[in-house]
Amino acid sequence: MISDEDRERVRAATDLVQLVQETVELRPRGQEFWGCCPFHGEKTPSFHIIPATQVWHCFGCGEGGDVFSYVMKRENLTFPDAIRYLADRAGIEIADDAPTARRGTKRTRIIDVCEETCAFYHTMLMRGKDGRGRTYFASRGLGSDICQRYRLGFAPGRGALVAHLSSKGFTPREMVDANVAIRRDRGNLADRFYERVMFPIFDEQGRCIAFGGRIMGAGEPKYLNTAETPVFHKKRNLYGFNWAKEHIVAANEAIVVEGYTDAIACWEAGIKNVVATLGTALTEHHVKTLTRFAKRIVYLFDGDAAGQKAAERAIQFVETGSVDLRCVILPDDLDPADFLRDRGGEKLRALLDAAEPLMDFVFRKLEDRSDVSTPGGRARALEDACRLIYPLRDSYMIDTYYMQIADRLGADVDMVRQSATKVFRQVAQEEQTAKKRERNRERAQRAVSDRRGEDARPVAPAPEAMDAWEGAPVEEEPYDYVPVEAQAAPASFAPAAPSQPAAALTELERRSLAGERELVCLLASYPDSFRAFADRITEISWIDPRNETIAWAVLATPEGTPVPEVMSSVRSVCPEASKLVSAGTIDATSAHPTETNIEFLLDTLELYTIRRRMRAAQARLRTDRTLSAEERRDMTIKATQDAARVRELERAVEGVADPFRTLGS
Repeated sequence: MISDEDRERVRAATDLVQLVQETVELRPRGQEFWGCCPFHGEKTPSFHIIPATQVWHCFGCGEGGDVFSYVMKRENLTFPDAIRYLADRAGIEIADDAPTARRGTKRTRIIDVCEETCAFYHTMLMRGKDGRGRTYFASRGLGSDICQRYRLGFAPGRGALVAHLSSKGFTPREMVDANVAIRRDRGNLADRFYERVMFPIFDEQGRCIAFGGRIMGAGEPKYLNTAETPVFHKKRNLYGFNWAKEHIVAANEAIVVEGYTDAIACWEAGIKNVVATLGTALTEHHVKTLTRFAKRIVYLFDGDAAGQKAAERAIQFVETGSVDLRCVILPDDLDPADFLRDRGGEKLRALLDAAEPLMDFVFRKLEDRSDVSTPGGRARALEDACRLIYPLRDSYMIDTYYMQIADRLGADVDMVRQSATKVFRQVAQEEQTAKKRERNRERAQRAVSDRRGEDARPVAPAPEAMDAWEGAPVEEEPYDYVPVEAQAAPASFAPAAPSQPAAALTELERRSLAGERELVCLLASYPDSFRAFADRITEISWIDPRNETIAWAVLATPEGTPVPEVMSSVRSVCPEASKLVSAGTIDATSAHPTETNIEFLLDTLELYTIRRRMRAAQARLRTDRTLSAEERRDMTIKATQDAARVRELERAVEGVADPFRTLGS
């Protein structure tokens, strides 16, 4: 039993603010400290500590208490174990006559098992008869000095670890709780790791709490990690944090990689502020842990597609605290260890210094994956972008993200907002359907187990049972876009094939498209009247390349060519020409002479071309951080000149009726 005196000694030696700050970012507010509650999800801080009284309370979930109740809830401990936990943390010896006192708390015993296991694996690597582990590490450039520095090991298997731990007085229950041993059939105990090189995982204090084992040849799984235990949580712990912590503080920057050897390669190259995730993507707990020590996190991804996917998943953390989340994708599909071996630490340091904001990176990759110069490619990129920002849908910054997407894709903000609403609804339906399927699958699995007995191994439900719990597919709402093959022509002239993707057109592009239709219609009817304006036609930025093809096919015919022969030439290069040049109405509805209509159309299309160019320039000035001062100056001068030309064109078309105003809407 722990005495009152020892309990109060532990209480006096523990500062509640420091304890909580291990996992929660706290900010002073008057005489108190406030932060987001670690026991329930929230974005607005409602958790506070009163340092004078060493008590805490959350106004969101209603929990509160002293330093012991906090540890009991955070670590899932009993009251006596919470006292022992804090005593061990403070280096205080307490007189405890409980039966467990001679052996320590459950957490302490698990750590003791892991520490002894780490020593055993390291001995097997350095001095064991089986030299495969030494050979493997040597092939990866990890010599004996590195193996000793990071306490690397080799797991021989065949019960060697269980026998060793038993000789040290550890019970089977303790080995299983530490997840270094498992029970086989009939209750026999066996080593969990065998014939693997071992990477011990340490907590913040440098104590071994878990292991990662890598197979040396072919086989699956490639990596095998310790399962969740009372002292190890892969979504919370980070490999190498114990070594990197002080360097992270000094640099005010944390670098995150995805593999043990990648982290070791960085440390050996002199880049010390590096940690690695443990078989998971970056989690909210990881971000909160790192932001206690640095406000800039650089996620160093492998250069393959999986690394880029990981970057996209990390978007959900861009608003966690005041973190500056950035990323680097290595070239040529290299991982950090290979990059360092081939190109050296200075090249990697240069890439890290130039790390790109995560949001900018993922939006730029959307442009690379889809040709956003075409409406069809823009539609695909728009949907992908909306899916990416779905985790941030409730953010007060959501309108800013809409604007970034619009700038990147050359779309209207209103279009992005409308598309996002539909995509968010679709993703929510998909998530609900996935959860329903998972619940039904679990029910079906339990039903099978009940029929076969509690000890039966899981089996897949019969095929006829699948239909009952797969659920209906999510109904997709179509986007209100013009089909790709109807980018220029109305849908009645070019119906979309069901398999074709949808194309997104901005309001300005739809109006330009209507103007193009009118232009080619008039051009095909009065080819000679347009020949004097060939230079102006070259300045048009066309929405539909078919309209441009028709225009140049008409102008390529000799002057005086009869209209039927002109159309024959046009159809030879554009089979859909007959439909496209019949879509205009200006010749029938306008009271102006043909020459006036021609100038009006050319002025209007030039006006739309310049406006689109100006919008693209403004977007680039906002988003492109690589622009030099001289480039920005030149773009600004060009924008000023374009603005002056816009005013001229607006005056030119003023007072002339716009008979196709509504056709593009």
